[in-house]
Amino acid sequence: MKSCTGLQLSLCLVLGLLPRFGVAQSSETLDFVEGRYFEVVGTDNRSVSFVNTLGEYVVELCASYLQVGSHEFPQRIFVALRPKEHVEFDGDYQISTGARGQVSLDFRWEASLNLETVCRALTEAYIVRYANFNYGSEASERIRYWAMSALGSQSYLSLRPAQLGQYIQEARQAGLLKLASLLSLEWGIGREGELSPRQGYWVLYALRQRGLLGSDIGALLERAVAGRDVSAALEVAIQPTDADQQTSTLDAWWQSQMVEYLSQDTEHYESLDASQVWIAELANFDTYRASGGELENLMGLWTQRDNQTLRSILAARREIIALRMERVNPAYFNSAQSLGALYETALESNHRFEFIHAFTTHLSDWEDTKRLHNKTHKLLDAAVGE
Repeated sequence: MKSCTGLQLSLCLVLGLLPRFGVAQSSETLDFVEGRYFEVVGTDNRSVSFVNTLGEYVVELCASYLQVGSHEFPQRIFVALRPKEHVEFDGDYQISTGARGQVSLDFRWEASLNLETVCRALTEAYIVRYANFNYGSEASERIRYWAMSALGSQSYLSLRPAQLGQYIQEARQAGLLKLASLLSLEWGIGREGELSPRQGYWVLYALRQRGLLGSDIGALLERAVAGRDVSAALEVAIQPTDADQQTSTLDAWWQSQMVEYLSQDTEHYESLDASQVWIAELANFDTYRASGGELENLMGLWTQRDNQTLRSILAARREIIALRMERVNPAYFNSAQSLGALYETALESNHRFEFIHAFTTHLSDWEDTKRLHNKTHKLLDAAVGE
């Protein structure tokens, strides 16, 4: 594990702290926390509190994508942090389901367990519960592998964005499945093999880089979690919007995108704080108002959209957003993208309903991301607060 360079909201410290509180104490007294989605039990209070808080964060992230089904389950997911002497399974964790839909997650809770594995396990347990609750008692066996992999990886990278470099290096060395194989693979089969649990992340990454809205990406993930093939919908989604551009097949698009992404120099994402400040500055018009501009808030862009000074500002900010999207923290990606779309709509659209839709989309993305950002504060407090 790598050491951290500072106290950042991206939770660099958490990974370094896991070994510190990951080993069970000699006492067999059990600590128990009952949260909104999880019931966590273990022999170390800090570990139990941390896993519950991390679980709440993971659920918030998953729910930001999966918005069709219900997230209000009749039973919480049971999570046990088991000392290695009380483990009777292979691997770092095990997920099991009961006859009435209950889901249990057992960890081999020891010093070698890392943050990525904990994020992935909590994500998988939650998505199993979500799928079975919304799509049938055996739906979890039909979940598409890429969706589970994508959400698990995103849960981790939203906390440790700089680790994308490791994902790139792994993909360069081991290669990626053909897209058709990746989209058709079921989680129940894929998890039993030797396929990297990071493979599916690249589908999500490519969709974001293609410029799809968060709602459109969420719809594809929802179908995949329900066990449906998304190939046809994905092929439509990746086509160029300009009628003069040549259409592309899924395979050709996938190959070209992966060659481009994996050949680029590895760069670190910004911290959560840096991306939040940057987006807030791009949505701030105090300087414009101080120079005599009449604009109360972002909603006022519509009535002022013919002002040439304001149009110049919007056009410049739209270009700045496009140039910096590759560096923005993944947690703030949708917020930055929807702000750019809002400015684009103000500049180009003649329909007020389109502007209102763009405005409400950005407002929703911004509030959702700030809520997740605040969750990282709680996670950091859980890790270092005692």
